[in-house]
Amino acid sequence: MQEIWVVMQKEFRQIFRIREMIAIIFVMPLIQMALLGFAISTEVKNVKLVVADQDNSFVSRELVRAFTKVEQFKLVGHVQSEKEIDALIHNWQAQLALVVPKNFGRDLQRGSIPEIQVIVDGMDGQTAGVAMGYAAGVLNDQLQKFLTQPQMRQLLRGVHMVNMQERMWYNPNLSPEQYMVPGIVVLLLTIVSMMLSAMSLVREKEIGTLEQLMVTPLKKHQLIFGKVIPFLILAFVEFMVVLQIAQWIFQIEMVGSLPLLSLLALLYLFATLGLGVFISTITTTQQQAMFVAWFFMVFMIIMGGFLVPIENMPPFLQKLTYINPMRYFMYMMRDIFQKGSSLHYLLKDAIPMTAYGVVIFTASVLKFQKRVS
Repeated sequence: MQEIWVVMQKEFRQIFRIREMIAIIFVMPLIQMALLGFAISTEVKNVKLVVADQDNSFVSRELVRAFTKVEQFKLVGHVQSEKEIDALIHNWQAQLALVVPKNFGRDLQRGSIPEIQVIVDGMDGQTAGVAMGYAAGVLNDQLQKFLTQPQMRQLLRGVHMVNMQERMWYNPNLSPEQYMVPGIVVLLLTIVSMMLSAMSLVREKEIGTLEQLMVTPLKKHQLIFGKVIPFLILAFVEFMVVLQIAQWIFQIEMVGSLPLLSLLALLYLFATLGLGVFISTITTTQQQAMFVAWFFMVFMIIMGGFLVPIENMPPFLQKLTYINPMRYFMYMMRDIFQKGSSLHYLLKDAIPMTAYGVVIFTASVLKFQKRVS
């Protein structure tokens, strides 16, 4: 233990001697947290809407007014023909068009089912799908309001209507920050911990001090743990600071246990730092280590459920995510943050993540011993 402590002291002195390192560990993640939290959002707002109201009745005008009242749509103009709609969408001046046919209000008052056309720019499939869903919601709300009017109730007497009640669990306000911000915290923790540990041994190789350490009585695992534990401490402190600042900036609340989340974060850091050390054992320069680390991080981010839900991936890619430690911590982070899940429920993710850390650290020590010999 004394040997590990000596290496730790040396590593801490090196870290705090380099000002750029302090900026990478503490300043950059805070800036990235603020920027990414506001920039990355699955919410769709201000969809450019154009309207072709061919009926121009009270009912159609009320329908158009309902679209302009919600923040998801921004009315950019009125047109008369589908040709004008095509030109506006083609020139990026509109994303969605609402076409109200003639006699729309009259047909609705007579009890028949009129057709209404919604045209959407499908180039961005995700935005188009969400915008279409918002449009359907506005249409259904207006239809329900219209059907509750006295004259319509008289016309539809005897017809049994279904009243649906919606309840949103775990995120009642449907806040995108409540879902995305915990994922961004995991993302930043992954980047910082892997980059720092991947550079640790490689930096010693480049400046020639690794050979000096090799002639000391230190065992290989003592050297690796002595160099990794300082990064574990600093990364964990950064995690706690970023977590508190994220809750303050975005006004989100963590439902679950902070001690449980802290324990799982330490286990996750054990895995990511181990992967970073393994990278440093297979590379010889800091440039090589950086490129290899980014290769692994891109895989982890894409396959970790940060931007794309794992359930939406093809089956063979879903199986591939099981070798990604970020997958497990991403699930646990969001479960604790939004659902308040207990350790008993999270064991199915905590056990494989911990096993990954043990395996990759063992592989790092063995690889380092073989390389040195």
